[in-house]
Amino acid sequence: MTGLLIHADSVTDADMFVATGVAAGDPFTYIEENGRRIIVTNVLEVDMVRRDSTATDVWLVDEFNLRDLVREGMPGDQATMEGVRRAVERAGLSEVCVPPRFPLAVADYLRDKGVRVTADREAFELRRRAKTPRQLEGIRAAQRATEAAFVAVREMIGASSPGAGGVLQNGGEPVTCERIRALIVDTLREHGCEGEPPLVGAGPNGAMAHDLGYGPVHASEPVIIDIFPRHAESRYCADMTRTFCFGEPPELMVTMHAVILEALLRSTEAIKPGVSGRAVWEVSCDVIEAGGFRTVRGAGPGETLTEDFFHGLGHGVGVEVHEAPNLGLSGVAELRPGDVVTVEPGVYRRDFGGVRLEDLVHITEDGHEVLTDFPYGFDVV
Repeated sequence: MTGLLIHADSVTDADMFVATGVAAGDPFTYIEENGRRIIVTNVLEVDMVRRDSTATDVWLVDEFNLRDLVREGMPGDQATMEGVRRAVERAGLSEVCVPPRFPLAVADYLRDKGVRVTADREAFELRRRAKTPRQLEGIRAAQRATEAAFVAVREMIGASSPGAGGVLQNGGEPVTCERIRALIVDTLREHGCEGEPPLVGAGPNGAMAHDLGYGPVHASEPVIIDIFPRHAESRYCADMTRTFCFGEPPELMVTMHAVILEALLRSTEAIKPGVSGRAVWEVSCDVIEAGGFRTVRGAGPGETLTEDFFHGLGHGVGVEVHEAPNLGLSGVAELRPGDVVTVEPGVYRRDFGGVRLEDLVHITEDGHEVLTDFPYGFDVV
């Protein structure tokens, strides 16, 4: 009989957290077969697991007599792997399906003991893509916190004034990418969110789409802000980008913004169950190319595109901020009800910066729902 097997902690491993519903910092074992959801844990965490997890069966590691193996001279890591094998055996399994990040050493050990181990990326991706109402509520909470952070940033920039060299001043101090980032982090924390530092790219730094951003913010330059927090209670994420400008925007920015907003709206309109992620990306490419900018779709063999639209349109969001499905060239998978995806077209020029807009979209049974509720305008004055 074949079952699902995960061996990891559930704080850093998304597949384990989604399967079990609890956040435990030490590696443990999860087995799923024929409707049973078995968690093998230690005495330190067993009460939490019994109270909060999705398990139908909870087994203690002590039941597998691993201490005796260690006393007899078996190394601790090998005893742990033997514990996984004994749990698989007790569950009546001779074959297991594991996630792609399953520990190689454990897989090799099980195979040496006669257990067939097969990694199945798609099976575990599909489990995470179908968001439950509770999971979706965590994403909504993260999204509301993100919008609150954007309100705070817009107010800070809007209340500023240009000083020497066009550097924005607020409260007698320069407005910098670092200062904006600190404001975002504080606001997210006040709304129950945490996670990786947001991206704040002012001027030419914005053309490096994943650069953290640094230095002063000037009047009349684009400022790309990308916020992707995790809701601490649910551990589910959101993702959103807007581009701001204090004062008179350059003509190129106005053109970029118009094209990118149209690309965002038209590609979002195309989102529904049964449509591939690549097909939605193609819509954005159509708009951006018609607006006079290049896309990866038109790049030649071996060519690297470093300006204009050089990245995919979006990705899934869940317990990790980047997960399946893909909305880009490799996005052959069809969108399904329960998916939550980003739509984030952008164009860039390395000596100028760029414009990126990003919304969060939930795929429903008959279409889609935009979870983001924030204006697209870039002029904050």
